[in-house]
Amino acid sequence: MNRIVIIFTMMQFCFLGIQAQKNATCDSSYYVKYKDKLIIAIFQSYRSYGMDLSQQITKDSLKQSNVNYSAESNLISGIEINYDKFNLSIGFKNPSGQVKQKGDTKFRNIGLNFGGDKWILENSYRSYKGFYNKNTVSYDTSFKRTGIYDQYPNINSESYKTKFLFFTNSNKFSFKSGYSCICHQLKSAFSFVLSGNIYYNRVNSDSSFFPLPVREYYGSQKSLNGLNVFAFSVYGGASANLVLWKSFFMNLTLIIGPEEQWRNYHYLEPHSSKTLFYTSISGDFRASIGLNFKHFFVLLNGSSDFSWYNGSQVSYLSKYGAVNFLIGARIPNKTPKFYKKFQENKWYKKF
Repeated sequence: MNRIVIIFTMMQFCFLGIQAQKNATCDSSYYVKYKDKLIIAIFQSYRSYGMDLSQQITKDSLKQSNVNYSAESNLISGIEINYDKFNLSIGFKNPSGQVKQKGDTKFRNIGLNFGGDKWILENSYRSYKGFYNKNTVSYDTSFKRTGIYDQYPNINSESYKTKFLFFTNSNKFSFKSGYSCICHQLKSAFSFVLSGNIYYNRVNSDSSFFPLPVREYYGSQKSLNGLNVFAFSVYGGASANLVLWKSFFMNLTLIIGPEEQWRNYHYLEPHSSKTLFYTSISGDFRASIGLNFKHFFVLLNGSSDFSWYNGSQVSYLSKYGAVNFLIGARIPNKTPKFYKKFQENKWYKKF
């Protein structure tokens, strides 16, 4: 797809979102906004992040050459704060009881989102250091006896991502009612979703990405030890809220589409790099279920996103998933004077 068309379309989405948000009104028979703008929630999260690599050079019907890196940072505890149109989430890794088997992963995760019912801008930073290969059993005969995976403490992965979500039916549909409970969906509703994304993802190691026992399968790519990706995408999908008994709700969201990628590959031998341009595919899947009452809520939600970095010789799949359990409360408060002045700003009103 023509890159100029994608950039132009993203700009149109942003402009359309700002203009529509300025005049957005909600149908109060479908959803209402809570007067208490401050929401504080604690959460427990199970998260997974992995990188799957495979080669198309040598026939391998048993998939012995596949490399499936996974981060041992599954259990996360944290706090989420919502105020008006802003959302801040900070998570901390819980101690793992499988350090001997899977190694240790150093983990950081910060999210900052803002926007209204018409559109939302999501910003996130994720960092992982230390992975293990889930496919160790394919080449290590001692694995069945010891249960110890091949560990790579010096593989680093960092991701900076901004995602723009635009909802076409915001007068009857509230996406936030299913994920931050800042609104209350009263009747079931559906909306198409338009999305624009931009991110930078960096993965590097002090040695080859490929374990020594399977390295020769990868031919000229065997010394690959770094991949930097700058990408943007424009795609679409749909989101639906199902409401039962006024307080019980479910949400399902799916968006998918093309992605333009600038990839920079780094190699150990010879010490070199190359930059390539690709059109690939990426997507985002989310679901939530919960109870939303006047002063508190209980919420279980999940999300998954992925990106393909396929080449002529090596396929690379980056995938992230999370399941979150939240308990939150709406805190009665008066709007601070400085924030009232901020709300009078013309840019705030556009948000």
